[in-house]
Amino acid sequence: MPTTLTQTDKARALAARFDPEGAARGAESFAPGGVSIEDIAERYGTPFYLYSGEMIVERVRRVRAALGGDVEVTYSLKANPNLAVCQLIARERLTGAEVASSGELVVARAAGFAPEDIVFAGPAKTNDALRRAVDEGILAVNVESLNEIERLAAVAQGAGKKIGVGLRVNPAQQLMGSQMRMGGTVGQFGIDHADLAEAVRRVLNHSDHLVLRGIHVYTATQVFDVDALLEHCRNIFEVALETADLAGKPLEVVDFGGGFGVPYFEKMEEFDLERFGAGYAELLASYRADPRLEGCRFVFELGRYLVADAGLYVTRVVDVKGMKGKTFATTDGGMNHHLTATGNMGQVFRKAYPLLNLSLMGEVPDGEAGVAVAGPCCTPLDLFGNNIPLAEPSPGDLIGVFYSGAYGYSASNLGFLSHPTPAEVLVWRGEAHLLRPAGRPEDVLEGQEALA
Repeated sequence: MPTTLTQTDKARALAARFDPEGAARGAESFAPGGVSIEDIAERYGTPFYLYSGEMIVERVRRVRAALGGDVEVTYSLKANPNLAVCQLIARERLTGAEVASSGELVVARAAGFAPEDIVFAGPAKTNDALRRAVDEGILAVNVESLNEIERLAAVAQGAGKKIGVGLRVNPAQQLMGSQMRMGGTVGQFGIDHADLAEAVRRVLNHSDHLVLRGIHVYTATQVFDVDALLEHCRNIFEVALETADLAGKPLEVVDFGGGFGVPYFEKMEEFDLERFGAGYAELLASYRADPRLEGCRFVFELGRYLVADAGLYVTRVVDVKGMKGKTFATTDGGMNHHLTATGNMGQVFRKAYPLLNLSLMGEVPDGEAGVAVAGPCCTPLDLFGNNIPLAEPSPGDLIGVFYSGAYGYSASNLGFLSHPTPAEVLVWRGEAHLLRPAGRPEDVLEGQEALA
């Protein structure tokens, strides 16, 4: 999409990707994958998350084509750990999986990812989580501290097994041009670059149970600056060579992290994937022949970038009212189902995701004031946005929130106010598949024990 698109233009462009046939014939109804959105809502209730299987597969293939056959991609399940979504990606046989909890490890294995293609990252891994990783025989546990090396060695020894180790390095350099930095600064992520030699020594000291696979550097997310990201990759290559020298052997894996940006908001440019791929290919060619990287696997881990635009959150308008010249549309879902879209997951500036009135696709928004779209939660924070240029909403209309495939269902406070949870639906090959049914009011008591 052009970089000058308004939020409404972005929403319409994404809607056309969900429903290319409808867009081609100028249809006024919205039918993702050829299935009417009204029919889906009637069948499964609102609110619900809708995922396009074709869009997910298309993005995975595009990424692999841009990065080239010498580069591997691992899917970060934290972006969307839905089993069917993970299955679609695993079946492409183009990716591995990066997990950050025992639960994600269970999903990854159930989805069909092979143990030798799974890495486990994240701080505060418990001994039970480490034990599960050892038992599964995954490629590597990316350790976040010197102490974690010792705990992993003890767990592996207790199991009588060996486990691969990736050293997550917190580099001295920050990755500029990103919206959230997770390295190059003081924090809970990774081993300080200054402690790299000690980390290598400790892994090698436990050679009966630990195998040094390589390094993992993930310092930022939502990166749009291609040149900055390429320079970051160059720095990682240098850290990899330093690690190989310390280990006295070639590395097996270099994990560059990921963080390719998704342009949720106005004035945000698309990440230039093809330009990055071309630049990375040149960079890789300059390091590939180094014997310290002989036979090495080069990995990017992507989550948000693979699934964000393939997801749509659909909520129904319950009420519409005017107040002091402003129109308010209240919907049956809000921040309890989609925390990131309401700006309540740490965003400093709250901006609206692209929204459309899916029930009035053929109508042009009227007026300059726009519409305030708010959810059902008893807090002023529950707002999808002010002054949204929507076609005039009425009770019963379906509102679509785009870019909802990542950090939607799984990143929300679903228990807030005890509203029922949303359904998850996949449109795939012309059919709608219920992945997770909507909750019921009675579910609030599930798992609770009353006093005798």
